[in-house]
Amino acid sequence: MAGSWCALVVLGLLVVAHTYEETRLEDVIGEYDFRIFKNLFVNTTQRLLEAISRLENTAAKDESLAELKETMKEISESLVAANEAAIAVRETVNNGADATKNELKLFQDQILLKLSEVNVFVEHKTKQMEDQVAKLGQMSVNLLAGDCQDLFDLGFNASGVYYLQKFGRQVLCDMETGQGGWLVIQRRAKVVEQVDFNRDWHEYKAGFGDLETEFWAGNDFLHVLTNQKTYELHVDMVDFEKGPYWASYNTFRVGSESSGYELDIGNYSGNATDAFTYHHGRPFTSYDRDNDLYIDGNCARYFSGGWWYDRCYDAHLNGVFPVTPDRQNASFITWWAHEDGLKVPLVLNSATLRVKPRAL
Repeated sequence: MAGSWCALVVLGLLVVAHTYEETRLEDVIGEYDFRIFKNLFVNTTQRLLEAISRLENTAAKDESLAELKETMKEISESLVAANEAAIAVRETVNNGADATKNELKLFQDQILLKLSEVNVFVEHKTKQMEDQVAKLGQMSVNLLAGDCQDLFDLGFNASGVYYLQKFGRQVLCDMETGQGGWLVIQRRAKVVEQVDFNRDWHEYKAGFGDLETEFWAGNDFLHVLTNQKTYELHVDMVDFEKGPYWASYNTFRVGSESSGYELDIGNYSGNATDAFTYHHGRPFTSYDRDNDLYIDGNCARYFSGGWWYDRCYDAHLNGVFPVTPDRQNASFITWWAHEDGLKVPLVLNSATLRVKPRAL
């Protein structure tokens, strides 16, 4: 009877093992769980079969009840040990699963962090590349741009200082007056510290001053600039008493240094009297390079400031700024005008020369 009962217990264990095999989870941890339980059931079943065999032998020999009870106790202990082992395995597997999940979570977080860092790195490098492309594009634009009109045509419509890569220099562009595209080549204005325009040949050659206040663009630059296209010149000026005047010339070109930066100017329009055409064809004179036609001396020395003097001037926009203006000082910034049949000097406290390619 006992043997039959024990056999049923063993069969029950085998059924449990088979049922577990049929219903286990199809994942890595479930598979590992099943393999351990299967081995445990096989080993425990073997031990139980051996104990049953001994029980049957004892019963066959009609041994004492005490021996029979001892054998049943051994079987019971084996079952308890199997149950405890099963629980331990389950906890080990579950703990392992939790640890594995935690490790996987940590690993996932690390991967996400690295991916985030890679994403930031890629975005940073992409931005750098975009900036480089933009800079290269800007350089390409600047390489093509020969003046403010070119920049204006390329979409730069804000007045201010621009860098012309072609000439390797900054220029002041007026993008708002008269349809824009004007390059300012000279400016005189009342500022905190007036710029001295009584300079030597080399300073007038290179240019001087501050684009934000007063400056001369430089005769070398004027030569290369005005010989790449046909340019017009516009002069804005303000007399200290009479107010604003203007003069425009449809032709403006400056020769090379070997010509003395000879001036080519003509085709006047405006309200200020044509004073600049008087200087057409004249080379530039500075206090240390006398190219004027005044036989008694150097006009730049007499009237201060380099210019395209003849005998000496009708227009002189590089003269002394009239901090305290009057009409007797011929060294001041001056534009001679005709009013009521009289030749009258306009003494200027503001003057701007700007050029742009002539419309065809």
